[in-house]
Amino acid sequence: MKAKLSLNSMKVYAIIVAGGKGRRFGGMKQFFTFKGKPILVHTIEIFERNKNVNSIILVVPPRMIGRTKMLLKTYELKKIEKIVPGGKRRQNSVLNGMKAIEKKDAIVVIHDAVRPFVSQNLINRGIRLCKKYQAVIFGLPVFETVKYARRNRVIKTVSREGLFTIQTPQVFQYQYLYSAYEKVDFKKNFTDESQILESAGLPVYIFKGEVKNIKITTREDLTKAI
Repeated sequence: MKAKLSLNSMKVYAIIVAGGKGRRFGGMKQFFTFKGKPILVHTIEIFERNKNVNSIILVVPPRMIGRTKMLLKTYELKKIEKIVPGGKRRQNSVLNGMKAIEKKDAIVVIHDAVRPFVSQNLINRGIRLCKKYQAVIFGLPVFETVKYARRNRVIKTVSREGLFTIQTPQVFQYQYLYSAYEKVDFKKNFTDESQILESAGLPVYIFKGEVKNIKITTREDLTKAI
């Protein structure tokens, strides 16, 4: 049952998740300087320019809150409403960001800090679609052959039909996502927010993402982006 919300008047929050430790990168990649600025700043600036995003909640490692405040002053970033500490897992970090939002009649755009190439068009599509579908994610169809293997031995070939690699932003009506958080077993590990909705038995709708919207996971990813 869909929530009865005044969709046209809903405030839009971006929750930028920058709480990772960057083990595969060799350090906290969100603070790594790329083209003269930390990757985190590149990402924030995209949402800063978006006319549909009203406020930004930033989730960072607790010990990096001071440095983050300095970056916001240096780069004159004005839309940051709150900076909150990240948790042990992504789901904890996002929940911390959700709890920092006071206006519950809202849309939340959840985005990885290390996806600094997301387009304004993709953000706006997500917001527009969310008003209809309540839970919207983006992904790219899998075209390569997929194998399931164990200890280097191929067990079977997995059908590519219906498979997607998932991106952010993921866009939700606040109350819809929060209700899923309240239903699931939080001891389980969830790799993204849409999985929490799936676990709660709530529908999620997927639309085609963008090839250039890559996630910076290793240093080699930066060379692809140049």
